[in-house]
Amino acid sequence: MSLFSIYFRHFQHTRNRTMANDANTQATSVIGWHHDADAAFAQARATARPVFLYWGARWCPPCNRLKAALLSQPGFATLASSFVPLHIDGDAPGAQRAADRLQLRSYPTLVLYRPDGAEITRLPCELTGPGFLHLLQLALAAPFTASASLQAALSGRRALSADEWRLLAWYSWDTDEGRLLAGRDLAATLASLRAACDEPASALRLAWHALHAALPAKAAPEQHAASAMLLRTLADPQAVLAQVDLVSGYAVDLVRGLTLPQSAPRLALTAAWSDALIQLESCDALSPDDQLSALRVRVRMARLGSPVAGLEASLRERAGTALAGAQEPALRHQVLNTAAGMLADAGLLDDAGALLHAALASSLAPFYFMHNLASVAKKRGDTAAMLDWYERAWEQSSGPATRLQWGATFLLALLDATPADATRIGAACGALLREVEGMLDANCRRNGTQLSRMLNKLSGWNGASEKVEELKISLSEHVKR
Repeated sequence: MSLFSIYFRHFQHTRNRTMANDANTQATSVIGWHHDADAAFAQARATARPVFLYWGARWCPPCNRLKAALLSQPGFATLASSFVPLHIDGDAPGAQRAADRLQLRSYPTLVLYRPDGAEITRLPCELTGPGFLHLLQLALAAPFTASASLQAALSGRRALSADEWRLLAWYSWDTDEGRLLAGRDLAATLASLRAACDEPASALRLAWHALHAALPAKAAPEQHAASAMLLRTLADPQAVLAQVDLVSGYAVDLVRGLTLPQSAPRLALTAAWSDALIQLESCDALSPDDQLSALRVRVRMARLGSPVAGLEASLRERAGTALAGAQEPALRHQVLNTAAGMLADAGLLDDAGALLHAALASSLAPFYFMHNLASVAKKRGDTAAMLDWYERAWEQSSGPATRLQWGATFLLALLDATPADATRIGAACGALLREVEGMLDANCRRNGTQLSRMLNKLSGWNGASEKVEELKISLSEHVKR
């Protein structure tokens, strides 16, 4: 059965569903989420309980995966009685200002704090299910913060327990924002931790992290030794499952960084990686979306030399099956994103576009998929359609931080694709100026990032527009604050 026959059959059954009796909703409803950081920490101090922070956005696919696969599950609800749960949506009033104070940026970010506000650790958003719950339990019971453990490990002042090593190895380094590193170099820190760690599972994970972190600085270990370590991991089914997020997330970067195109080492590494991904695609311990994500990575690996005989023929069926099983709206949002991205990566642009079009009517954040449609149009070389989708996405987006991000993306696309269109660029700048001037936290965190992106791009534009100059002045004033 084709992707679309599976999808539309399921869509007809689920279009008008309600979630009143959904077990995940019932689990979520028993958690009394706070939405104000000051109130949450006040309760934490009063009750001597830690604070669990979830920072995210309604449109964010990984956030929706997290909500479906963890935050709405009974196991998480059971643990929630031991902490004060705090959810800050990036579009809530004052959210970006709070993010400045708490050093949050990437959606999603998960942080556990002591009642006094000290960070215990940042938790990996890619890990869900029993693995995450076990890690959360370790963090709740930890006698030391991640910062204290890191300092002890680097200084050698005391030996770390197995639990301390596990919390450091599974720390969310990609959402750290400098909190734990505190000015230290990431690659060097991870390499030092790996050298000091005497716990095999944690040492392996730290080794993968250290190798990936070293790539941008071209300071990776000797390539043969690094590839040999990766091959040993990829050949061990248990190690692959334990490292599932890194096996999927680091695949393309590590293969590109460690091997040359068409070389024998690359062919060997991509073949081993492909076998590991095939294992994950059919692993019952993983969610359908995680299985589909592994398949998407295998599609991307195909460009690097992995054997892919007959792969494209199965993509529609696998995407359709995953969609048919994704009944809950948050999970469906993530699965749609993964499926469409996989099809586009494989060059099946008609399939990806049709899937995204079909999703707009029922999506919880249709403007997000309009961005994906813009990407599909760009791959086709259809500049007009690309810009139209970016503009529609901005027009239909909601929430101040989201609207600023979507508007900035549209403006940057205009400046890149049609720099001579001063009329359209000026109109976009005028509309963005009104949005920026109406924001109380325009210079804070993710908002500040968007202002800098626009200012840098506009500073190099050679056209003439009064609205462009007005926006540049406004952006400069906000960035300096």
